[in-house]
Amino acid sequence: MPKPKVAVYGLTSEGYSVASRLVEKAAVTIVDETLQMAMDLEQGMVKTHRTVQELVGDEMLMGLKPVSQVLSEAALILFTPKLRKVGDESIIEASAKLRDVAKYASSGSTVLNLLPTGLGGNTDNVALLEKQTGMKVGERLNYAYSPSGPLTGLGGDSRTLNPVAVVSSKAASKEFASLDELGFQVAYGGVATMELDYISKVLNLCTSIAVEIELMRKSRDLKAAREAEPERYIDQLASLVYDLTAIQASEDVGEPITYLAGAAVKSLENYGRYVVEETRDLLRELQLKASRTRVIVAWSMDKYEMRADRLATAQSLTEKLRDYVTDVRLVDAKSRTEDLIDSYKHSVAIACTPADFEWFKGLKKSFRSSEITVLKATTGISRT
Repeated sequence: MPKPKVAVYGLTSEGYSVASRLVEKAAVTIVDETLQMAMDLEQGMVKTHRTVQELVGDEMLMGLKPVSQVLSEAALILFTPKLRKVGDESIIEASAKLRDVAKYASSGSTVLNLLPTGLGGNTDNVALLEKQTGMKVGERLNYAYSPSGPLTGLGGDSRTLNPVAVVSSKAASKEFASLDELGFQVAYGGVATMELDYISKVLNLCTSIAVEIELMRKSRDLKAAREAEPERYIDQLASLVYDLTAIQASEDVGEPITYLAGAAVKSLENYGRYVVEETRDLLRELQLKASRTRVIVAWSMDKYEMRADRLATAQSLTEKLRDYVTDVRLVDAKSRTEDLIDSYKHSVAIACTPADFEWFKGLKKSFRSSEITVLKATTGISRT
């Protein structure tokens, strides 16, 4: 019996993570929507390439096919687009890519959305699919939702898939009876319940981080002691900006949920200024000239994740710092270290993730003769 065909729309880490778990049960093809290429994935290839970055790095061509053919033949389409716009434009970009998928979705197929939405976002997606395809969801087309990303942690060696909420599964299935056959756990309670649960997690985390950022800022201004909170880095809040934007876009202006999401985004914007101020204070205290200082923004991030917000935040922080120090570099733990530390300059490293902090702790030991100060880009912005 032939395997059911699965198309993963989006050459992203989230898409590849799910695809790698389906290759044993399905014929999986991953679509690079930017290059408009579709590539077959094989079990052997997935075992030797644990991440999509390794796959792309090898520049392997695996059964290239037309995107239209892959999507039209698929029994299941995973929607995991690679978004590269930020803010409200990212929401528009996501809708445009879903319309591209709808052009080729065929009768009996299932569209599984892994991109988080705000309240009612999936209702809007269903309406979009029905308008573009001319097919009624639940009669000729199925739609399901499984928000994925930083809060759900699709990476790693876990063989479990995230729970999936199905809008309707009454449509005649194509090649397989249900998502259960591919290993998905269908969640009870429906899409609206899953939307609310995910939004609750996002707001609880992001508002608590925002509160810590602002209170630590106040305690710094007032020179007041404050008990240390669990270390949470800028990376964690920046990774969820798309989710916050989607929540804002789904509610009317003035709704409390809109204020909560907007406050968290604003706090992230403020945080960039706080880091710049801390860097300037450090230069004054150590009597460092800007010309004799190198600032290193150490931020290891996944360039293939669906969201573009980490990269955009890192670039914004780098530009703000360049207003005061000309020599500013954005690097990650895979960067070459030979010319990273200049023995003639004082290096100020801003570690934006726990891994980057550990990396620079090691570099300080390796470059003992060089002057290096590390700022931990946590809510408290501590120095070492």
